[in-house]
Formats: sequence, structure tokens, C-alpha cells
Amino acid sequence: GCFSSTLAEYTLMACSYFAKDLPRLLKNKNAKNWDRYDVLELRGATMGIIGYGDIGRAVAKLADAYGMNVLALRRNPKRSMYDPYIKK
Repeated sequence: GCFSSTLAEYTLMACSYFAKDLPRLLKNKNAKNWDRYDVLELRGATMGIIGYGDIGRAVAKLADAYGMNVLALRRNPKRSMYDPYIKK
């Protein structure tokens, strides 16, 4: 659909938001606290997509660009058999 890429970008932004613990980062910045803390890296992580339609495929395309492993579920798996964004 016409909003698939926008929703896919939002999805990856949300993944980054939680992986980098942005609320903690902003809180520390406001407190001028520069202590180190661990964050997650999206590259190499696995993303599961339930509902691999137009939006799900757009998310998979971006997740693949991030270097993530993509697992997807759809009603008719034969339609995704040779999809380049899904790891077998």
C-alpha cells in the first residue's frame, strides 16, 4: 500500500528506540550524566514478522538492510518461498 514504507520506517525506528534505550539516554543527557551503559545492536538480531503482506515485506526489506535476520509468517507460505529478504 501507499503507507507501507512509512510504516516500515516507523517499525525500525521503534526497534532502534528500544535497542538503544533512548529514554535512558535522554534522561542521562539532561542530568549531564555521561556514564557508559550497554545498548543492543540491531545488526545480527532476528526480527519475526507475523503477517507478511505488503507492510511486512517493506519491514523485512529494511531489516535486511540493517543486517538483521528475518523470519516471517503468512497464511500461504508458498508465496514467500523465494523471497530474498527471508532467511531460510
